Amino acid sequence: MDFKYGEKLGNIVEKTVEAIDDSKTQINEILDKTREEYLDLENEINELKVRVLNVMKEVENLERKEKQSRLKLVYVSKQFGNMFETKVKEAYDEAKDMQIQLILKRQEEKDLINRRNKLERKLLDYKTIVEKAEKLSKQIGVVLKYLTGDFKEMHTQFEELKDRQMMCMRIIEAQEEERKRIAREIHDGPAQTMANVLLKAELCNKLINIDIEESKLEMRNLKNVVQDSLKEVRKIIYDLRPSSIDDLGLLPAVSRYINNFNNETKINVELKVLSEYKKLRSEIEITCFRIIQEALTNIYRHSKAKNALVKLEYGECYISIIIDDDGVGFDSSSGEQGFGLLGMRERVQILSGQFEVHSSINNGTQIYVSIPIDGGIKKDDKYFDCR
Repeated sequence: MDFKYGEKLGNIVEKTVEAIDDSKTQINEILDKTREEYLDLENEINELKVRVLNVMKEVENLERKEKQSRLKLVYVSKQFGNMFETKVKEAYDEAKDMQIQLILKRQEEKDLINRRNKLERKLLDYKTIVEKAEKLSKQIGVVLKYLTGDFKEMHTQFEELKDRQMMCMRIIEAQEEERKRIAREIHDGPAQTMANVLLKAELCNKLINIDIEESKLEMRNLKNVVQDSLKEVRKIIYDLRPSSIDDLGLLPAVSRYINNFNNETKINVELKVLSEYKKLRSEIEITCFRIIQEALTNIYRHSKAKNALVKLEYGECYISIIIDDDGVGFDSSSGEQGFGLLGMRERVQILSGQFEVHSSINNGTQIYVSIPIDGGIKKDDKYFDCR
């Protein structure tokens, strides 16, 4: 009987997932279409603004000419007895023509402004639709993620997700920006290598009946290409989730990452642990690792530094990280920060921690992070309360 009910529940959930997935597809189609229309509308508004500005300048010019023509007509009228009738008529016609042109141009200006205002209101409506559709799409994605998982794991997860912080952690792990980063790495690395492998394999196939020695040489080159690709794939897998964090903990994982970073970038990075190493909860350790990883990546890409220092300190109720480099730095007082720094700040804030960046031009950069342990330090698979 329990199996029967379980099977029915499974069928219900499966149909629910299909319905939600179809709804998500339709929402995404609507979202893409609305975004496209939003951009078209935005371009049309920008063109209208340019036209309005030009017409306004034309109106100002016509107003000056119309005023001049009226003054001329007044002058000619006063001198009527001393001038030919044709001169008076020309002045009158000119003033009348200027008035008509000015009336038409003012009407054109009014029509353009009304159309621009109408399109701007429509643009706001489209923006609201896009924001709501994006929010709904993300919510459906989260629902699908849990519905398609194992029912027992889902139940356990809901028991563990007792507060908003844990929920935010799950959402951040699925952020679209992370997917883009992975896609770029695969496209620039293994995907390019595989394309090269196909070309070399085709070359070997052509050479094997023509030049055996040349074919063997190409096969050896092909082997080297495949080995390089395998290294890149392993690096991507390690960056996604270093297995050493789960097996050994934060400190060994960071030590290994820094050692590889030194060898690959030729930047001298030193690791200092200022207190006794302690095993922490998984979400804290992976957050610390990601912060160090992102900070060193920023140093490599932007700082032009030759040396860097990573300090780890385990307190009774907190863990702190200081990352210092001797690079070109930036103006941290301007308030403008890249996506990498914003991502690190967000991770720390979710764990109720503190995140600070101090930098100035040509004086390097220092990042300070402090994260509360929130429940204790893990020793022998037990957490000791430090609150």
